[in-house]
Amino acid sequence: MVKNNNDFLRWEVKPVWIVSVKSEITGIPSEYTFEILGLNRSAGDINRNWEKVHSVEQFNQGRVAKPSDFTITIALKENGNSYEAMRRISKGAIEFDIRCDLINDVPSHTDSETENIAGNKVWMKGFEKFIGCVIMRESQTIEVAEFPVREFECDALRHEIMGVEVDGVSLPALIEGDGTYPMAKAFDQLVSFIKKSGP
Repeated sequence: MVKNNNDFLRWEVKPVWIVSVKSEITGIPSEYTFEILGLNRSAGDINRNWEKVHSVEQFNQGRVAKPSDFTITIALKENGNSYEAMRRISKGAIEFDIRCDLINDVPSHTDSETENIAGNKVWMKGFEKFIGCVIMRESQTIEVAEFPVREFECDALRHEIMGVEVDGVSLPALIEGDGTYPMAKAFDQLVSFIKKSGP
């Protein structure tokens, strides 16, 4: 018999993006933060570039890490405060950060880093953060019986998998893009998590 889980209602949540201006990579504290609500879609694209190493007599001997490419595209209906803010960020070539968050009620919304219990549930682990973003490209699509939609294609300098507590195991944040690959740290976290969580 399955026990009734009263926390089930907490899963009525929606992923949103929080934009912080200016980016933390500039060393200047964020002066302005806004939520991108009513988001039609978003897509993050991470390319980790590895170059294969060859010798004269043997191919595929190993790999050398090359700089990774981080892009995220967000699509907004062309109305509202967040759309106007994104247009001005784009035009001004202002660096900003984008953080994935969860929302379940707009008036009582709090960031997942502090009090949002849903942000700690298993299905949404590893909240992402794109740091040092600039908007590289804008494009517009008009859908039938819909508002015009504008896509903002953003290039980021850093990508962070944010820290989270999973089944009593504390997994600290992993950042890539600063000239190092967090291989050892990621491997240690993975081994620690597998050992503590069990089969």
